[in-house]
Amino acid sequence: MSVRVRIRVDALDKIATGQGLRTRYAIAKRLGVSQSTVGRVLDGEQLPGNPFIAATLTGLDVSFDAVFEVENSEQPTPDQAAA
Repeated sequence: MSVRVRIRVDALDKIATGQGLRTRYAIAKRLGVSQSTVGRVLDGEQLPGNPFIAATLTGLDVSFDAVFEVENSEQPTPDQAAA
């Protein structure tokens, strides 16, 4: 089983807009990460890593569940498939 953290883009957009952050640049600046990282995560090209998650929680003052969700996949990881 594989476990991944995914961002809830709609929730982040709502929270960011409520805090006056209307662009990806503004979100990136508040979080202290690059605009390209914000774009890749929001576009689903990259899963949020620990630094991005921590920056989001502290920078936007939100709880984990307000913006992120844990996804369980029944597909085996490469390590599990080889066993």
